[in-house]
Amino acid sequence: MVRRRIVWGGLLLAAAGAGLLAGRRGGRGETPVAFDPAAIRDQEIAFYQARVARDPLGARDLAVLAALHLERGQATGSDADLVRAEALARRSFSHRRSRNSGAAVVLAASLAAQHRFGEAYTVARDLAEFDPAPVSRALVGEIALELGRYDEAARWMASIRPLRFEPAIAPRYARWLELEGRPGEARDLLDAARQRLQEQFGTPASQLAWFDLRLGELAFRNGRLDLAEQAYRRGLGLLPGDRRLLAARARLEAARGHWRQAIGLAEDALAQGLDPAVLALLSDAWRAAGDTGRAAEYSRALETAVALVPGDLHRAWELFRLDHGGDARAAARRALAGLQRRRDVYGSDLAAWALYRAGRPRDAWPFANQALARGTRDGLLHYHAGRIALALGDSARARRELETALAISPRFDPWHADTAAALADALRRRAGP
Repeated sequence: MVRRRIVWGGLLLAAAGAGLLAGRRGGRGETPVAFDPAAIRDQEIAFYQARVARDPLGARDLAVLAALHLERGQATGSDADLVRAEALARRSFSHRRSRNSGAAVVLAASLAAQHRFGEAYTVARDLAEFDPAPVSRALVGEIALELGRYDEAARWMASIRPLRFEPAIAPRYARWLELEGRPGEARDLLDAARQRLQEQFGTPASQLAWFDLRLGELAFRNGRLDLAEQAYRRGLGLLPGDRRLLAARARLEAARGHWRQAIGLAEDALAQGLDPAVLALLSDAWRAAGDTGRAAEYSRALETAVALVPGDLHRAWELFRLDHGGDARAAARRALAGLQRRRDVYGSDLAAWALYRAGRPRDAWPFANQALARGTRDGLLHYHAGRIALALGDSARARRELETALAISPRFDPWHADTAAALADALRRRAGP
């Protein structure tokens, strides 16, 4: 099953348009939960489109419209909205650079949401130079993380540490903590930031629900399925029908082996917008439920959807292909090429797994070690390392990595967790008392 490595759009959107969107409703106050956030957003897009049509040079209106398209793109999975957000932000910034940092933030966010991290980094770094505000520095640090520039990211994060509990800063700082193997601190930080938002008058339900999504995913990756469910349910109470929360709950039910519940939730999520990760989940879930025909249909739909996605191929989708009979040699070539642009933990993991699947475990091993070098607590990283070590004949290291994967989360993956448990048990018996 595909698991998203990072909900990039949400991390960026948490602050990308915070200043721009804060006053977009003209002082109408807090949006009641009973209102349809999507309908309200569509009305606001129409409103600002009309303003831009009347004044095509209005930099602020262009920036607000860009932020709204970015928000809708992340909520619905619309690549067209992400591209539109990028174009509008560029227009805004070209009309006015001074006192228009919001447009630059939205531009960087829209580029990163399209997985164009190199371009996003350039925009964010330029922004931090002429406007070294904490949010600007946090944005550079976050994109540096995605590019695998960990030492640089640590410097940026150190510069914003005193402000880490601010809601616009907390998600970026928490992501850095998580990649550094400090998930407990990350959770405490996100909890505190969400509490601050909840106490503020006028906080949209969508912002609170997004923090619930992040808290749930963090709990899920660290084996706390109970806390994950609690966070997802709270978020869905605020935003019923949100595709990201529905997909997250579907992944949770799949991890529990509740395939019918997972299918229902995933199909509800897919009805809100196309998401290749959800297609992959449905393919796995139908296969587990015994319907190989439907599983194949969703697998074919995934291939079609991925072909339409702009930018670099998502690592999670590539992993799905590798685990379902895809061309491992071609995947290895793509993964190694991708490391030239983004040498981060998950890029190294993908290269390791692709090389292993291609029958080259010795070549895979250095990349597996690189994937573990930051101390990131992710069961799948350790599982991949354990399988590669086993292929190389290092039973002790294989057992250690497999047991670590299961200690992080006994259900780190609906398929691989069972394999990890069986292999670890066999290795323990082989080693003897």
